[in-house]
Amino acid sequence: MNGVRHGVTIALALSASVSLGAQSPVRPAVQMTSPQLQVRQQIAAFETALENAVRQGTQMLNQRLQTSNTDNMVMLAGLTRARGFRLEDYGVVFDVEFPSMRRSMVWTMQELERANAGRAVKTADVAPSIRPREIYQTEIANALVSTVLDYKDALAVGVNEWLTIAARESVFDRRFLGSDPNDTAITVILRIKGSDLQALRESTLTREEGLKRVDVKHY
Repeated sequence: MNGVRHGVTIALALSASVSLGAQSPVRPAVQMTSPQLQVRQQIAAFETALENAVRQGTQMLNQRLQTSNTDNMVMLAGLTRARGFRLEDYGVVFDVEFPSMRRSMVWTMQELERANAGRAVKTADVAPSIRPREIYQTEIANALVSTVLDYKDALAVGVNEWLTIAARESVFDRRFLGSDPNDTAITVILRIKGSDLQALRESTLTREEGLKRVDVKHY
């Protein structure tokens, strides 16, 4: 009887040991140092500033289209989102996503413009040509550049590093993208040297001079 009890005790002990061993080891939480936390806070604050810039760009698009009475033909859809991260020996990079302009609405407006241009009316009576995608691209780029130039808080970018912002129009379903250049998602990439950012914050570089230092590319 004692032998049976002893065997049961060993079996239970082995079972408990196997059960504990099968559990994943608990990993200690990674503690961020004060400098790392400060950098993360600075990046998060600028993410918010860039998202506000995108909203400003969409508002400016609406205002410009309202003056031509064509705003009801354009629809924007999608998220506004900015995510930043540091790259060692380079600087800080932000990935920005802004709402997309639906091609069907743009196509409708272009068709109406062609129809108006083909009518036998006086030149003064023909509505001016409206290119909403070009306007949208310009307004988004201008809003992002203004945010960079006017931002006064620290941004964890060294004087020999770069601040880069890659902004792209969100695409819901790429299967519907054709070969027409008007179907290509709008992309704006801009960057500026850390030394120029510091000079702007310290007011040793004017805004007009800073504007010339921002490298902006449209795709």
